[in-house]
Amino acid sequence: MSLHSIKLKEFQLEPNVRFSTSSISVSQIGDSEYLSFLDTDFLRVVIFDYHNPENHRIVQMEYEGPHGVGNLSTSAHYLHNFDSIYVLIHFRGELVQLSDCGKVRRRYMLEDYKNKRNPPMPMPSTSAPILFADGKLLIASTISFLQGDYHGFPSSMSVDLTSMEVEYLSTFPELYSKAYWGSKFKYEPGIAYNPSSDDLVMSYPVDPFLQKINLNDGSEQQFFVGSEFFESIPPYKNNPNDYAKRVVGSVDQEEDNHALSTSDFRGIYFDRNRKLYFRVALIRPGFEKLSVSKVPDFSIILLNEQFEKIGERFFSSSIYDPAHIFLSSEGINLFRKDLYGKNENKITFEVFEPKNISSQ
Repeated sequence: MSLHSIKLKEFQLEPNVRFSTSSISVSQIGDSEYLSFLDTDFLRVVIFDYHNPENHRIVQMEYEGPHGVGNLSTSAHYLHNFDSIYVLIHFRGELVQLSDCGKVRRRYMLEDYKNKRNPPMPMPSTSAPILFADGKLLIASTISFLQGDYHGFPSSMSVDLTSMEVEYLSTFPELYSKAYWGSKFKYEPGIAYNPSSDDLVMSYPVDPFLQKINLNDGSEQQFFVGSEFFESIPPYKNNPNDYAKRVVGSVDQEEDNHALSTSDFRGIYFDRNRKLYFRVALIRPGFEKLSVSKVPDFSIILLNEQFEKIGERFFSSSIYDPAHIFLSSEGINLFRKDLYGKNENKITFEVFEPKNISSQ
């Protein structure tokens, strides 16, 4: 199979709305789909009717007071319905439930950063969206601080929206305890969920294997899913304890250069309509090209439900943005950064549909 472009989707922005976000997704509410994104600068969630973009609304949050959310920074959101909008406040480890007018209905403390030495840090984003299953939110997590041993360290969690109970679902794979992989984004996994099989699927940046955890019986499997555009992912240092040589708060230019010139994997998405997985691979420029561009090209790998690779397509970062990819009923949506650069009054996504190569 291959990804075939079928249309452009345009969403007009109001004059005072700026598209700067690390959280964008499509939610099914009733018989309709809604595109929403979190505007962290102005503390609001912008919601469009995906199929009728002229219909939109803005949910404004408060900074201070009993309904205050404070600084959202790199936070993420999940639109469950119009009266249950969840925002994960990243640096506080707090999940807030908002009403349709932006009032805080409930607060969930997912992690206690003050009293735990190195707690798992919930780290959802567009590349690792907050998911919903059986009354629980599923959230990818990462490390608070680098360490030398990741055996048993959680990489995802669930939060029961009724009991507020937090449960850890997956752990970092063995290779994270065998080497030091450098910059922290190499430790931020992607997450997908298959409701028909109750499977959670984790994609780790430096691991060619996908990890599948069945949430019903806890069984685990792994599947090799590499990219045709790079053969291996070398660690920054072979000794996992070399992270301790870093001076806290300092800039390690060698480490940064390694991270930006070493390809890795990013998001994993499950299309429940087509029963397909999509894995994003970031094809980073070599070290000698970093002075020209640090922005990676990328590919999208197509997999069936048995995790068999059935296709892969390359995308140029001069046109598309791998940090703004999401699914809708029409297909996989890619942000057209080139078109936004020409007109910041609207955001445009190109929709790709998987098709058999022989039928194109």
